[in-house]
Amino acid sequence: MSAFLDGLLTALQPGNLAALLAGSLLGVFAGAMPGLSSTVGLALVLPVTFALDPTPALLMMVSIYMAAEYGGSITAIAIGVPGSSPALATTFDGYAMTRRGEAGRALGISLFSSMMGGLLGTVLLVLALGPLSRAAIAFGPAEYFGLGVFGLSIVANLVGNDPLKGFISALLGLLFFIVGLDVLTGAPRLTLGTNALMDGLGLVPMLIGFFAIAEALKAATGGRKATAPAGGVTGRLPNARELFGLWRPILRGSAIGGIIGAIPGAGATIASIVAWNEERRVSKTPERFGTGVPEGIAAPEAANNACVGAAMIPLLALGIPGSASAAVLLGGLTVQGVAPGPLLMAERASLVYALYAGFVVAVLLMLAVGRLGIPLWTRVVRLRPSILMPLVVAISLVGTYALRGNPADAWVALFYGLVGFAMLRYGYPLAPAVLGLILGPMIETNYRRALTLSSGSHSVFLESPISLVLLLLAVVSFAAPAVRSRLISARTRGSGGSGGSGGLGKTRRKHGQES
Repeated sequence: MSAFLDGLLTALQPGNLAALLAGSLLGVFAGAMPGLSSTVGLALVLPVTFALDPTPALLMMVSIYMAAEYGGSITAIAIGVPGSSPALATTFDGYAMTRRGEAGRALGISLFSSMMGGLLGTVLLVLALGPLSRAAIAFGPAEYFGLGVFGLSIVANLVGNDPLKGFISALLGLLFFIVGLDVLTGAPRLTLGTNALMDGLGLVPMLIGFFAIAEALKAATGGRKATAPAGGVTGRLPNARELFGLWRPILRGSAIGGIIGAIPGAGATIASIVAWNEERRVSKTPERFGTGVPEGIAAPEAANNACVGAAMIPLLALGIPGSASAAVLLGGLTVQGVAPGPLLMAERASLVYALYAGFVVAVLLMLAVGRLGIPLWTRVVRLRPSILMPLVVAISLVGTYALRGNPADAWVALFYGLVGFAMLRYGYPLAPAVLGLILGPMIETNYRRALTLSSGSHSVFLESPISLVLLLLAVVSFAAPAVRSRLISARTRGSGGSGGSGGLGKTRRKHGQES
């Protein structure tokens, strides 16, 4: 505690505090800008940190990392376009609330949940550095394959009323992943003989195409009504009653984000989707998820911000970045002459505790910046689609091009936009395709590595307790929606076929179908 207080005093020094504030502003912007992300924001500011001392440089990067995870929810809620991939799950319920005229409330829930997730993730970083580092290092190819399959099983809860269309969408995402160079051998696959496809069809162009360009085409063809609610919006944070009702989703989301974030390579995107799915699974009214429920925002936002602190656990203890953003942070540490690893606490303890305290200050600054900015964000929803959508497409394509400076990425985003528009037109959900593209590399790479290590024996996936548990959970997750649907149908038939209540049962079924 004494060392942490010393670190807090260091973080609150004027120069360090200015670095944290600048990082919070840049992070919110990078997260909210479609096509950018915490990784891009960190990469862009990395050259600037070379001229700074190690402490303010690293504090600025930490605050960018934290604020960008919240920033992605701004456009996800306001216009239905996730600013970054971890905000994908927030779109499901956040944008639905905006369409009801509750954009300010949704943004407030997102901000509060992000703050709590960030604080809980920091506590996890401080208290569980050793145990979670050992758990993360224990994951091998078989365990990562099990994690990927478990993540893909969430598709069963994202398919809506037509499971076949949902699974086709997921397979389409896996097909998009195959395009490019083989992840292990480097051989080209489905590149059509062009160098432009050697790098594959990336995730950022998919997010931009599916959630920006497809929406713009939908608006242009009359498939989307104005986003501006008739009664205006408010920028208030959740009141005490709402906060009491959200502490369970926030804790569950933070726990999921802390566990998955500490596993190198898993990432905040998987954590937020898993958190949304688990919150839906434990809910007494799972059918309401996706229609604008606060729990559907609180859980994923707490999860992706908890991932920030958790991703630092393997980075600081082992020198293994837990995410792409943590990899950029690793580069910043290396440039500043700081070597992460088992000896870091012994050699640079003051810097580590300054980073701990910096996380806490960064979360509080994120709260202030986000709270002051809510009235600005909510004005976005007042724009007519005819003005808003072309602006979103233009900004999104610029952000897509800026990611790597490659014009092909903008064309890929346009391709995804046309595919996404066709999928929406014929009732195919977009989220399973995105999930397939995200999890495809993890599933294929670790499946092939595990078979190589086991001389082609599939028993390796059952011999590992962690892999076996994850695969069993995947089976349960795949089967749960069908079982739930059968139980609801049986209950409905039972209520409709009992004596004089038959008419009441028919009436309930009729209202249920209309709903």
